[in-house]
Amino acid sequence: MVSLFFMKGDPMKKILPFVIVLVLIPLTSGNWNMFMHDEEHTGFNDIDMKNINSVIWSFDLEGRVCSSPVIVEDVIYIGSEKYFYAIDLNGNILWKKEMNVLWSSPTILDNIYIGTWDGYVYCLNKDGEIIWDIELGKEIRGSPLVYKDRIFIGTGGLNPSFYCIDALTGEIQWSYKTISPIKTSASAWNDRIYIVFQNDIYADELYCFDLDGNLVWKYKTSDVPEGICLPPIATRRTQFITSSPTIYKDRVYFGSGEKKAYCIDCKTGELIWEFKTKETKWMKEYATGEDRIISTPAAAYDMVYFGSWDNTVYALDADTGSEIWTFLTGDKTISSPAIADGMVYIGCMDGHFYCFDSDGNILGDFKLGKVLGSPSISNGYVFVPAGSKLYCLGEKAQEIKETKTEENGNPSSKTYYIIGAVIGIVILIAIGMKRR
Repeated sequence: MVSLFFMKGDPMKKILPFVIVLVLIPLTSGNWNMFMHDEEHTGFNDIDMKNINSVIWSFDLEGRVCSSPVIVEDVIYIGSEKYFYAIDLNGNILWKKEMNVLWSSPTILDNIYIGTWDGYVYCLNKDGEIIWDIELGKEIRGSPLVYKDRIFIGTGGLNPSFYCIDALTGEIQWSYKTISPIKTSASAWNDRIYIVFQNDIYADELYCFDLDGNLVWKYKTSDVPEGICLPPIATRRTQFITSSPTIYKDRVYFGSGEKKAYCIDCKTGELIWEFKTKETKWMKEYATGEDRIISTPAAAYDMVYFGSWDNTVYALDADTGSEIWTFLTGDKTISSPAIADGMVYIGCMDGHFYCFDSDGNILGDFKLGKVLGSPSISNGYVFVPAGSKLYCLGEKAQEIKETKTEENGNPSSKTYYIIGAVIGIVILIAIGMKRR
């Protein structure tokens, strides 16, 4: 590198582009833009990880949190039942907005898109200012999928529907009425939109739409989830499926109320394989159907990972559905996994948050509180919603800091990068002028 200063011509013109690229890499690397990271819901971030051995900081979200954090340009966005927050990587609040998010995770591209429990979809700028909003109904649980300038999201309440909304204007493009509330998030692949919900009495179904709302195909699981004690006819519109579809190598993976994980061909809708989870003692004695899969599968390295209500984390061969390893937890697992650098991260209702290697060996076990949302990975850290707090897990061993929820003027890490860039450029200019 020293020899660069002795190159013929103006060294600044040769060196400056390298410096700018090196400085700006931390600003754009490791983003986690939406629920389960990407449009396919793989839950996989292709970055190098630190040794996750400590709680770096925790942040009080002032209420229950069932959603997942999103990290873009070194800013963390997450909602609770009271507020929607923007937090820097040091755990300092940048701003907060009164909003009952609870379940829906944001999707962030140029703007922020988020659904709320009272049935609104908001488009915000990155300062938290509302660009547009639209009321769709009630109980938005799923996270918005933003794909080719369109938003795809489902609603609950008495008139549940699946909507396509113009991301620029907030106008409804088309909708598909359903029987039961939609509690899942849509995924996208090759101009196809995939969503799972119950649209018949006890029938879990995977739908494939084109971008104009035409149904391409649907896959229906068995009519009555195995082991269910049927309630009176008036209450039979109970939805059991809350596992969102994950797309990996031209296949769709999802879990159902039948205690089964499915692998479906993306193009044809044909079944490739199915896998039945374990039957617990509770299930055998009471036939409650409570062993369903709520966790959305994560996929990478030719493997599929998910948690289940049978107190088990599963790792399956993505191609065949064969069980590779399992791990027995102390309670149900609702949280969806996150994957990076050969490691799998997932939380549990028993309050534990686990890190596994590719063989299922535990690399980390943190007692944080009930994990209802799902972890996100960025910049070598793991961000975990647990109880009413957001935790940052990383390598640095230090005293746990709980940050305040009052807004402050502390600069974010992005600011430090910019300052560093300016200082570096000034130094290089000074060196160039001196050599002249």
